[in-house]
Amino acid sequence: MTKCLIGICGSVLVAAVIVGCGGSSSGSADTGCLGDTEGAGIGSVGAESVTVSGVIEIESQTRVDSDTADDLRLNQATSNNCDDEAQSLPVTGVSGGYLSPVSGGYPVRQGEDFQFTFEADNQDYYSADLQPGDRVSLQVFSDPRVAAPQPRMQIFNQNDRLVFDSADGSGSVPYLHVIESDAGDHVIRVSAASGGPFRYVVIAADGNASSMMNTAYGEADFVPGEAVMSFESGYPSGATSSTMASSLSVDSARELRPGVWHLRRSGVQAMAATDRGQARAETIRWVRDLQSQPDIASASPNYLYEALTTTPDSNPLYDRQWHYPLIGLPVAWQAAARAGEGVGVAVLDTGLFSSAPDTLDNWHPDLLANVLIFGNSVNMDFVTGEADLDNQQGRDQNPADPGDGQPRSSNFHGTHVAGIVAAVDNNQGVVGVANQANLVPVRVLGEAGTGSLGDLIAAIEWASTQPDIDVINLSLGGVGDSQALEDAINAAHNAGKLVVAAAGNQGTDELTFPAAFMNVVGVGAVDGGGVRASYSNIGPSVDLVAPGGDASRDANLDNSADVVVSAWGSDDNGVFEPGYAGLQGTSMAAPHVSGVYALMKAENQALTSGDFKAFLLAGDLTDGVESSEQFEYGAGLINAVKSMDAALSGNIPVVMAGSPSVLTFDQSNTEAQLTLNTYPSTANITITSINTGVDWLEIGPELKTGEAPPATVTVGINTALLDQSNSFATDLQIEYDGDGTPRTLAVPVNVRLIDPNDTRNAGRHYVLLISAGDNGTTAYQTVVSASGGQYSFSFANVEPGDYFLVAGTDVDNNGFICENAEACAEYPVNGLPQVISVTDKPLESLRFSTSFRRPTISQMGLPRVGFEGYRLKSGDGAEQGDIPNRRIESER
Repeated sequence: MTKCLIGICGSVLVAAVIVGCGGSSSGSADTGCLGDTEGAGIGSVGAESVTVSGVIEIESQTRVDSDTADDLRLNQATSNNCDDEAQSLPVTGVSGGYLSPVSGGYPVRQGEDFQFTFEADNQDYYSADLQPGDRVSLQVFSDPRVAAPQPRMQIFNQNDRLVFDSADGSGSVPYLHVIESDAGDHVIRVSAASGGPFRYVVIAADGNASSMMNTAYGEADFVPGEAVMSFESGYPSGATSSTMASSLSVDSARELRPGVWHLRRSGVQAMAATDRGQARAETIRWVRDLQSQPDIASASPNYLYEALTTTPDSNPLYDRQWHYPLIGLPVAWQAAARAGEGVGVAVLDTGLFSSAPDTLDNWHPDLLANVLIFGNSVNMDFVTGEADLDNQQGRDQNPADPGDGQPRSSNFHGTHVAGIVAAVDNNQGVVGVANQANLVPVRVLGEAGTGSLGDLIAAIEWASTQPDIDVINLSLGGVGDSQALEDAINAAHNAGKLVVAAAGNQGTDELTFPAAFMNVVGVGAVDGGGVRASYSNIGPSVDLVAPGGDASRDANLDNSADVVVSAWGSDDNGVFEPGYAGLQGTSMAAPHVSGVYALMKAENQALTSGDFKAFLLAGDLTDGVESSEQFEYGAGLINAVKSMDAALSGNIPVVMAGSPSVLTFDQSNTEAQLTLNTYPSTANITITSINTGVDWLEIGPELKTGEAPPATVTVGINTALLDQSNSFATDLQIEYDGDGTPRTLAVPVNVRLIDPNDTRNAGRHYVLLISAGDNGTTAYQTVVSASGGQYSFSFANVEPGDYFLVAGTDVDNNGFICENAEACAEYPVNGLPQVISVTDKPLESLRFSTSFRRPTISQMGLPRVGFEGYRLKSGDGAEQGDIPNRRIESER
């Protein structure tokens, strides 16, 4: 670690005097800069003007880097450049910061002559008291106009031993490290190895903390001009596509499953050809209007999902299937004499390699004998729209992968997944987990391995009605939540289909769908040593883990990167040739689980998806992990031997699961609904005991000892019994019996209240009143600093009108607040800003909150479109208000 040297570490930060914010304006220091006078407002004065004032609360356990670019600009930085100056980071806590290996200036924007600048700051230090199971993460963001950053994170334990270094191939940003055996004080060093300036968020979270890493608005992509809409139950059925299109004023409507429709507005799609941003914004406005209609249960954009894999290796060795011994598969095969025979596995993906993709044949030689095609009258290619590259353009009977002519593309992703599930044991290439299972290719992903929500729902609905299909493998995902998608999956689950999905490759605890849904088995990835792959997601999306590979490691010491080898293909110059490739991803992990289930069901044909979930929850299918590791590994690594033992025993355990898997409360969210699911669904369970271990956790009267569990139970906290200290945690333990074996459902509960003694600070905040008119100009601006864990702001002489009230930091001094990794506050709720109307009476005591975290798409209801932060006034224009902020969403 870097030790402080007197006279060096602390003094270098304040050596430069910055003039005019960026150093390029003439005049004295800070003249006309960003409203640097505390509490000063900028705006015109009218005769009928009034005061607007209030308080911005800071999220508990929030900290800020003490030498941001904004601090350096004002010579107000405090050094944290060595371990002796490390800032304290609480658990669970978050800090936003800034680093840059060089000094310089951001490119001047078109139409301006003012330049914002940045100063060099190579490293920041934090200290945290960490326990086994706690995790530390680093997420990085930068201005697109500067060189891409090269960040580094290192963690040292209390003995100064380096326990994590991202430079050792520990994965790509976001960096994530879970504390193992070390307990006590740790030092976290974040540094700028090379590149340009960047913003970052560093988080220290305890093992049970849920979804702590949401520091950026979900980047959910969708098809402009398209929506997926479902009606309330009981809505009259039998409507034709033309009558539905007419009644909803759209150009076309297609029913995906009963009561669920795909809608299209061609005018918006045409708009996307010239202005995709405007078309996306118009789509969100349209979907919001659909959501407001009384007969509509849910509406969402037609989200895009993608294949969850990376790193093709075009030169695999056929004996490198290290992933099978890792899960005990060679031994399990001895107990699985049928090798999956008669079990249908639908691989909903990019389709299947064919040497003649215009025909329904000529499949990859490692798959040919197991492929099950339903005939010319049944659609098995559900890809529509621009992503569809085949000659038939639209839904058709041929699930062949049409390729795209691009070398090392993702288009043969489905072939690779299918090979892991059911490649034939033909002594020719690779072998699948269930090498005699029926392989049902269903094409739902098109060009670049992307597909739409509407196509996915239609394909799941079809698969759920096919008696020859037992498993639905979804090696795909995204952050776009959809009730219509969950309903389709629930219907498939209720029809006895096991739905398996990849948990995501973002390396975060951000929810990935469909993996995060209750009736989906979400699969994370491990390397050759059974250690979580650096890219694999953690948290609520992960039910268990399986081999997915990690190209940055050789954990099994076979002198080869830990990639998963399977079937592949090439289509160079229009010639389709079968082949093999090594990939990594949770896409590779999911088919291992699908294949193991096929082995189980072939030997015990009465087995259902609910039985599999029961075995999983009872710990009968995996190599279990410690409770501190469950957030990272779920129930543990799939064990094919244990799985076969469970299936052959025929003793289906009776278990109960809760959703969400972790309950989190804060000052404004003191009550939640816990859903209780029983596996098998027909089992009779009796609650025998309810224990919380604390007096502040309150359980609703629906849950009673001596009775069956309710479908949902209300769980809340009594804040009057809490002393407002840093945080609280307990387990809600529900003991029950359903088959003569007493079991316990333990649901972790975390409480984060606003601690009055917590030295919360989110950095200097710029508070803006933005005109709600079409131009969206920043009409008034002031700057405030934290005091007592909050910011107090006041605008005098505000003219009547409609405004958005927002605030945030500018840690990188590029002239924008509320960018990713900057604190942001929007009135009344972050992510859902609403207009305030200023009349002839003062608006006082307005209260809202600021945080470095961001709400999820589920919390906001829809993704944010076109949001890039709010633009500050700068230079000479600060007095005239003639420099607009960047666009905010309409009707927000």
